[in-house]
Amino acid sequence: MADYKKEWFTKSQVDYYIPFLSLWLSCNNWYKFQYTLANDRVHVNKIKSDFTSNNKLFKEFDKLFTGSFSKEQKSLFTNIELLHYSLYREVLKPLILKNPLNFECVLIDYSQKAVPTAYTAVIIKNAKTSKGKLKASGSGVDFGDLVFINDSKKVFAGLFEIIYQVRCLLVHGDLEPTEGNHEIIKYCYLILADLMKPFCT
Repeated sequence: MADYKKEWFTKSQVDYYIPFLSLWLSCNNWYKFQYTLANDRVHVNKIKSDFTSNNKLFKEFDKLFTGSFSKEQKSLFTNIELLHYSLYREVLKPLILKNPLNFECVLIDYSQKAVPTAYTAVIIKNAKTSKGKLKASGSGVDFGDLVFINDSKKVFAGLFEIIYQVRCLLVHGDLEPTEGNHEIIKYCYLILADLMKPFCT
């Protein structure tokens, strides 16, 4: 019997590029139906600033971000952490933005994209003791390895901007199809799927 384990293992690997684009189309359809605004950028800005029940993406994110421990919360937190590490390794910088995509300098208000001080960190550095406990109770949201600021609106806005910018880089042919960039696509897909699943299934 021939040894084909490597070939079959290679074929078993999931290519997240097409599923991510398909998922984005689902998201695109939802927000155009929900808000009926001029274009994608205006819709993305609205999603990042609408914290009412109309914004089902934020509603799901806020539920998981502020809720008690659940497998859905753990999945979201883990995927956000893994997206952070993937972005840190690859350094994606859209030409239109002042900084690379990462959680240490997210863009909350897109209209301020040319202003360096408009980019803010949503990760708190050195937030834990040597024993892994938060240094100050309520000072942040413990994702495991990372601690995020205790502000679901800012974290959501920064996260959604990152996902949208990754989508733009991919769609416009500016994302090199490397293994590292595939990891970024994978985690963007998994995060967006976690947020959309409750109102799309």
